[in-house]
Amino acid sequence: MIEENSSVFFLTKNNLRDVIKDIFNEEFQKLETKLTKKSKILTRDDAAKLIGVCPNTISEYIKSGRLVNRGLGRKVLILESDLEGIKPSQYRHHAKSY
Repeated sequence: MIEENSSVFFLTKNNLRDVIKDIFNEEFQKLETKLTKKSKILTRDDAAKLIGVCPNTISEYIKSGRLVNRGLGRKVLILESDLEGIKPSQYRHHAKSY
């Protein structure tokens, strides 16, 4: 199937090398920024509020291995950067039991 507004680009070997180099540099800069950014340390409650779940869900994520508890003993501490790996489809709310 041919699209009416389609474009054809011809690249020389040097042009292709430059395009790949530019893409690599952009992606490397994004990664470097992410790795050098200091991550905030959050309590279980703060982490839950940030991603819109209840604190029990954070505990479940830790038990299942989705999140790492950075705290000691019973103190739950989560790095904000660790929450970036949680996809919205993984968010789940718990009903409060009385």
